[in-house]
Amino acid sequence: MTRSNVRASAEFSSSTSADRRAKRRIPTWLWVVLGILLAIVVVLLSPIFAVIFLVILITGIVALAKNSRTWLRFRSRKAAAWVTAVAAVGFLMTAGITNAAVVNSPPKNPVALAATPVSAATPTASATPTASRPTPTPTPTPTATPFQLVSVIDGDTIDTSLGKVRLIGIDAPESGSWGYDQAMRELTGFLAPGGAVLVSVPGRDDKDQYGRLLRYVQVNGEDAGTHMLRSGWAIARYDGRDGYGSHPLQATYISVDDSAPMPAEPAPAPAEPAPAPAEPAPQPAQPEPAPADPAPATDPHFGTCKEANANGYGNYVRGQDPEYDWYSDRDKDGIVCEF
Repeated sequence: MTRSNVRASAEFSSSTSADRRAKRRIPTWLWVVLGILLAIVVVLLSPIFAVIFLVILITGIVALAKNSRTWLRFRSRKAAAWVTAVAAVGFLMTAGITNAAVVNSPPKNPVALAATPVSAATPTASATPTASRPTPTPTPTPTATPFQLVSVIDGDTIDTSLGKVRLIGIDAPESGSWGYDQAMRELTGFLAPGGAVLVSVPGRDDKDQYGRLLRYVQVNGEDAGTHMLRSGWAIARYDGRDGYGSHPLQATYISVDDSAPMPAEPAPAPAEPAPAPAEPAPQPAQPEPAPADPAPATDPHFGTCKEANANGYGNYVRGQDPEYDWYSDRDKDGIVCEF
């Protein structure tokens, strides 16, 4: 092949390639449309693209740090750097779009701040319910049930025709404790007029662990728990402060309890000393024996020594026996009436 033919063939080949490139060139407006569509897809699928860009970003950082090829097959560090930069920008954009969509999205189930009871709602001709407005849940209404009193067990528990009832939110002294008798008498006097009702409290347990009904008790609209707290023979207890759940009258009970403390138990009276043992009754005085008649100072005086001797008397000594002088000492020996 001559040189002219080669040159002609090369020119023909280059012109042919140029023609092909001109035929394959995409118009600018099409690129713009594709870009807009891609942006819309990215916005709609921003959470998914955010995850994809994050994976590419981490992969690019690892490739740059280790200077090795990854599953993306980067041809050079320059390519890895460009892909990592594009992934970082894409992640920031898609993550921002996702965050804005989540923050600005309205709640699916709006919460009603105040629910109007069904009985209090007054429908009007212009008020027509719509499908988009949720129907508020009516607040449960407490029910009042009349009962017959059987007995008062203590200051916070009664026995009724409906069963045993434990008054909500108060605690009174138990049997054997100080104040038990006073609290029981106080509650008995409060319920004496009759016409009492049990009032249920929505949202709390219906019964306690002993099977007693948990209720408010009212007489002519006056609450028994408030009365017992005001009297001082009960305290506010078993409520939201100690894990039993709050009740509608909790704030009132606490306020009344603070203003009327329970009376203190009086000090025990000092023990009286044991009585001293009684002294034995004095014995009646014994009459003193009558004094014996004193012995006669002298023997009987007889007329003669013979008579004295006959009666057993004699031998009177001069200077010793006064009887000596009664008789005559004829022999002058100092003794008279010798035997």
